[in-house]
Amino acid sequence: MKRRGYLLVIASLVIFLIQGAAFGQFGIRKGVKFGYNFATLSGDQTTNVQTRKAITGGIGFEFGFLGLLSAQTDVLYSPKGVVLASNNETCLNYLSLQFVLKKKFFPVGIHPYLLAGPEFSYLLSAKSAGNSIKDKIKSQDLAAVVGGGLEFSFLGKSIYIEGRYCYGLDNISKEEETSSKNRVSQIFVGLLL
Repeated sequence: MKRRGYLLVIASLVIFLIQGAAFGQFGIRKGVKFGYNFATLSGDQTTNVQTRKAITGGIGFEFGFLGLLSAQTDVLYSPKGVVLASNNETCLNYLSLQFVLKKKFFPVGIHPYLLAGPEFSYLLSAKSAGNSIKDKIKSQDLAAVVGGGLEFSFLGKSIYIEGRYCYGLDNISKEEETSSKNRVSQIFVGLLL
């Protein structure tokens, strides 16, 4: 049932954005971003763990409407998980779709902005101590995303630096007696064309 809910939300957002683009209501910009994930897990059996640090990146599209308000969608490779006390990593690698509303401030020069929205993630691989644990982890995850950044122009291109926090809403464990949720801080540098 949750899968249908996720697909319905994604389909609604895509239809909204395509319809707006078709009628020329949006200024569309595309770009790339690279950064760093600082990931951990919260819940049961998450004591004595350290943050897993890994490189993240992807592509994005920004749909401008209503002046300084825009919608942004990003497709990201997003490594999550934790480092255990024994220095073994629990590596959860996801393909994530983030849909955020972005509110910019100041119409000229450097634009500080705030953003918020949902993240839908699909599990690509899951390993702990080098062994696959994909059969123990749910294939989908839902998170709330909040963040902010600075955007500025350089040689006719828009460059931005931003931070995001992804607060996992779903229990990712398939085992009913165990509860684990993703928590990820992200730092990005990006380019919009």
